[in-house]
Amino acid sequence: MRITNRLAGGLLAGLLTLGMAGPALADTPAADGAQSGTPAPQATYDARYAIPAAVAASSEAKVSEWQDMKYAMFIHWGVYSSYAGWYKGQKQEVGYPEQIKAWGHQQTWDSRIPLQGIPREEYLATAQTFEAPNFDATAWCQQAKDSGMKMLLITSKHHDGFAMWDTATTDYNFTKQSPSHRDPLLELSQACKQVGIKFGLYFSNIDWEKQPENPWRNDNTLNEEGYMDYIHEQLKELLGGKYGEIAELWYDMGKPNPEQSDQLRQWAHELQPNIMINSRVGNDRADFEVGWDNEMQSEQTQGPWESAVSIFHKTWGYANWDDAAPKFKDTGYPDYSEEDWDHMIDVDNTTALRKAPGGAHTKTTEIVGNMFSTVALGGQFLFNVGPKFDGSYDPWDASVLKGIGDWNRAHPGVLNNSRPTHFPIETWGKTMVDDSHIYLGIEKWPADGTITLRGAGANDISSVKLDGSDAALTYKVEGNDLVITLPAQPDEILPVVTVTTNGTPNYVPTGLTTIGTEATTIPASGLEKFKAPTPKTGETSFTASITSGDQVASGVSVAFDTEGFTDAYAKYKVSVNGQVIKNLTVAELKEGVGPFAIGANETARVTLEYDNPAYALKGFGKDTTVKSVTVKAEKLSTPAVTVEPSTVEAGKNVTVKGTGFAPESTVTLTLHSEPVEVGTATTDANGDFTAEVTVPADTEAGEHTVVAESTTPAVTASAPLTVTAPPAPAEDPSAAPSAQPSAAPAPTPEQGGKGGLARTGTNALLAVAAALIAAGAGTAFIRRSRRAKA
Repeated sequence: MRITNRLAGGLLAGLLTLGMAGPALADTPAADGAQSGTPAPQATYDARYAIPAAVAASSEAKVSEWQDMKYAMFIHWGVYSSYAGWYKGQKQEVGYPEQIKAWGHQQTWDSRIPLQGIPREEYLATAQTFEAPNFDATAWCQQAKDSGMKMLLITSKHHDGFAMWDTATTDYNFTKQSPSHRDPLLELSQACKQVGIKFGLYFSNIDWEKQPENPWRNDNTLNEEGYMDYIHEQLKELLGGKYGEIAELWYDMGKPNPEQSDQLRQWAHELQPNIMINSRVGNDRADFEVGWDNEMQSEQTQGPWESAVSIFHKTWGYANWDDAAPKFKDTGYPDYSEEDWDHMIDVDNTTALRKAPGGAHTKTTEIVGNMFSTVALGGQFLFNVGPKFDGSYDPWDASVLKGIGDWNRAHPGVLNNSRPTHFPIETWGKTMVDDSHIYLGIEKWPADGTITLRGAGANDISSVKLDGSDAALTYKVEGNDLVITLPAQPDEILPVVTVTTNGTPNYVPTGLTTIGTEATTIPASGLEKFKAPTPKTGETSFTASITSGDQVASGVSVAFDTEGFTDAYAKYKVSVNGQVIKNLTVAELKEGVGPFAIGANETARVTLEYDNPAYALKGFGKDTTVKSVTVKAEKLSTPAVTVEPSTVEAGKNVTVKGTGFAPESTVTLTLHSEPVEVGTATTDANGDFTAEVTVPADTEAGEHTVVAESTTPAVTASAPLTVTAPPAPAEDPSAAPSAQPSAAPAPTPEQGGKGGLARTGTNALLAVAAALIAAGAGTAFIRRSRRAKA
């Protein structure tokens, strides 16, 4: 096998860092039996192989802030709300009610049948009655906040072209036509700020005032003369400051060309640098992906994404079909294949659940489940409810919002300051974590009354309880897994079990594989994969978790058996715990990538991703996969450290030798127990080093430990060192005692006092630096260290 020999991060140019002080290594405790209401049993796991359980948020501040919202309000409100899904006494059987201006009482999806839409004059006359006496912006925003939402996003303009703000671009707007002459968007932006949630805007890319109606596909181009200028002027009004900070801009529909998508993105970012733009801006120019209407993800999904779901899937604006029977089960537009619209199958076009006994509880349970699943898979949940024409909410719809809020208040940790996890999706549900809790959402109550969370056994567990209850649950650790015995199923919408941990929750990967100098193949079932948020583009990363046990693995090569991958879109990169090799082809992935180094007693995460793709939210391809990963090390070594002499007087030199570390890696030497750096040098190609360092003169006499530790990769070894006190200076008998008390101040840290850099260390700097340079080992920088007192 030929190995692609490229620089892996800073590995081949690494330095040896010499330091003093540092913690001793603890032994791994052994397992005990099940516990209830007491500290967790000790486990058979090895905690050295645990990684943080939380999936990291984006490193870009505006993206991570947007991701942290998790749950937001979507509102469709306009002239269409007056019709509520009916026109001239006939139920709208096809299309969304917010598009009723084009559909009217159309009864068929057949695009050969002329549209039965509402004439403009009639629609305008309806707009002139749009007084909305019950519209209360503060009440709307407070209702969203009480439901647990962190943002309210409303339609500024839908496809009908009617603007819901005071615009100079057209008289076809609420402020001009409504008898109240109000500016709903201004009132809402101010109310959102007042109650403490963010404000966002929906903006239709198409406008039936300027373009022909095409509700079958809504794929109008934006090429009409002056049309892009018209959009630009409206965006300048909406994003120019009058309506405050806009957290999210939700472009919708139309078929902009790449240049037009660039303009839509650029204009928004120029006016609002921190705004997040959805994928319906087109042509892969988005800040986040939104996918299809009402689409729910079922796999862990990487990158910023959002699931937009309406309270009734066949309407986004208000519709009153409570007493109407569905004409058919709608699988979406007939011009699209059933596969393209598989998320719409079996969705009927009624709102009859409003009249069903227990219907509000049924809907609340559904939406809470959707919300929890979305955030646990890494997304933001945008929940839509359409107000009535008069500005009020249907009481049934409001009760659903309240029910969601009640659940969120009962389980505040699930959405607040939490992150999705690397834990596997289990048959019973999914998980979230914060700094000291694992939240287990029980989506399917198990028949045998127990649940297992794989990879959670390495946590130091303080308690396991049903969220909102003080009663402790029985649990035990089996290998790397946590097994919890549940009580009788509570009468609750979505039960949550809370595992409280001493420290940040961690995870031992379920596919963790030990490697050696013989080739080891990890099957697809042992890989962790993240789906791309862009629909039907496959995965965006594959990760294998490997370890070399208590030895250091050097010259590690990784080969990927891929299927369907090509070099057409972008090259690839492979990372191993901070070591990265970029610009790889599919052929190189198959042949083998390396060399990498893996530290002793650590889990190394081998991740395959695109290398600088044009659009980071797109996957490798619909029909691509990694069938297996084969890993092989050239060398395994056991790290060790010696110190000569093993007993030394404070202020004197010792020689520290290390063997078995990763070649040319960065190492830190510390003397127990205060971590203090003392120098840098370079190891050789075998991973060995030799360096002479000075024990600071004020080091207390006693038994110490020298610890050598590298971070990329992680390698640790230690050796004992006995420090003795220097002899006391002889008294000068000729020196006469002073007649007056000394007025000299106490020594400062710079003069060798206890608080700072000792003069002995500073003077030793020159000698040690000269010795290391002469030996070709590098340079050293000396500081003082004290031994911790008992």
